[in-house]
Amino acid sequence: MKREINLESSEISIKAIEKLNWLLTGVMVVASLVCFNMDIAKAVLIGGIIANTSFIFMKRDLLKAMQGLLGAVKVTFLLKYYARLTALALVLFVLIKYGQLSTSGMLLGLSSVVFSIGLTAINQLRKDSLSKKNIDSAIVEISQGS
Repeated sequence: MKREINLESSEISIKAIEKLNWLLTGVMVVASLVCFNMDIAKAVLIGGIIANTSFIFMKRDLLKAMQGLLGAVKVTFLLKYYARLTALALVLFVLIKYGQLSTSGMLLGLSSVVFSIGLTAINQLRKDSLSKKNIDSAIVEISQGS
C-alpha cells in the first residue's frame, strides 16, 4: 500500500527549502568571491554542492520510506543513510586532505542547508505568530462587541 506525499501541502515546503539551499549557496559563493578570494569561493561552492546533493538524496529516500510500510523500509532507509554518511565523510576527507581546499570555505558551503532550514523555520514562526495575533485581535473584537 503506497501513500502519496504532497511536498507543498505541509506548512514548511521541502521544495522551498531546496530552492533556498541553492540560492544561499550562490549568495555565499558571490559574497566569498567579493570579500575573500577565488580559492575560498571555490571551497564554498564545492561544500554547497555536496550539502545540497546530500539533501536531495535524503529527501528522495525519506519520501520512499514514508510511502511504504514503515517496518519494511526502515532497515533499507537506515542502511542507505549510513552508507551515504560514510561516503560523504570519505569525500570530505579526500577533498580536505588532498584537494587543497579552504576548510573554512568548505564548512561555510556545507552549512547552506542548515541556514536555509533555519531561515525557513524562522519565517514560518513569524507567519504563525502574525496569524495568531490576528486571531487574538479578532477574538478581542468579537468579545467586546457582545
